[in-house]
Amino acid sequence: MSLPRQLREKSDFDQLPDDVPVSANIADIEEKKGFTNYYMFVIEVKLKGGGRYLIFRRYRQFYALHAKLEERYGAESKDSPFTCTLPVLPGKVYVGAKKEIAENRIPILNVYMKNLLCLPVWVLMDEEVRLFFYHSTFDSEQVPHRLRRLRPRTRRVKSISPQVPIFDRLAAPRAE
Repeated sequence: MSLPRQLREKSDFDQLPDDVPVSANIADIEEKKGFTNYYMFVIEVKLKGGGRYLIFRRYRQFYALHAKLEERYGAESKDSPFTCTLPVLPGKVYVGAKKEIAENRIPILNVYMKNLLCLPVWVLMDEEVRLFFYHSTFDSEQVPHRLRRLRPRTRRVKSISPQVPIFDRLAAPRAE
């Protein structure tokens, strides 16, 4: 497996600033109304320094980031001496129910962000990657509605009501 070449060295990781994202997970999707209705992904970002915050991104922002990274660091890149194997991002979908499309993209985008944040340090420090995961004023003004995927997983517990003994008047001893 070619996994070790993608992983960061511990010494490289220690030298990163504390405001570098180390993990990101989609907490939910939210419908936004504009010229057309669209969905935004609510993403919880965790920083190396221990901080965490929420950012709101559309799929087109993921797509734009990926296109810029392909241009700079992809296998066909001629501008940069640094190249690496970038994670796969699925293409745009133009037909279908928008909510269903957004829901289906969540696991794929989670894997994409996980693999993106495991790339070499020079990709993590790239301006485009830093801006994508940056907590902007737009992000701080947004109020998430549900955050379904951040809640701890719970199991349904079957509640058993205590059985009150039924008093059978005929079976009980009687004084005669």
